[in-house]
Amino acid sequence: MKITVLVDNNTLIDRYFLGEPGVSYLIQDEECKILFDVGYSDFFIRNARKMNINFRDLDYLILSHGHLDHTWGLISLIKYYTEASIEKIDCIKPTVITHPSSFLAKKAKDLKQIGSIISQEELNKHFKMKLSKEPLWLTDRLVFLGEIERKNDFEAKKLIGKVVKDDFEEDDYLIDDSALAYRSAKGLVI
Repeated sequence: MKITVLVDNNTLIDRYFLGEPGVSYLIQDEECKILFDVGYSDFFIRNARKMNINFRDLDYLILSHGHLDHTWGLISLIKYYTEASIEKIDCIKPTVITHPSSFLAKKAKDLKQIGSIISQEELNKHFKMKLSKEPLWLTDRLVFLGEIERKNDFEAKKLIGKVVKDDFEEDDYLIDDSALAYRSAKGLVI
């Protein structure tokens, strides 16, 4: 497995990559290419271009959860594929995999929107989607964990804000937060 950081909140000295309060990784396992989260802006695309990475043959786009620092780059990714189509550049769009609650409206304190600014319905117009609370195997060694059961007293106790379900606000304990697990010869990597 190979992981390339496309964006996070750090940058390297003497390397002119962009950083932001967001996350995006390119994960490669065997022949499978996965974009894990899309950050807060187009920085993941701009940094990928500097590394000579393109998104023309991704298998999956995994959204770890539905907050702005992991999903607001979706607009830039839609634009990326739209422009490729206009220019007649062959692309295989990835299948989006995420928890079913990732696209619920989310807010915190005075911020009216901290969730995805692209709705599930809009994203369906651009990508195939698999919404799952259950684990989904992506390769023989790599699995999307789905909804991670909270078994310990210390888990899911920090209130993030509010999530809107069926026109009612509920406390947001980030139940849509998921991860990938990799089964290596030396053990699990999460």
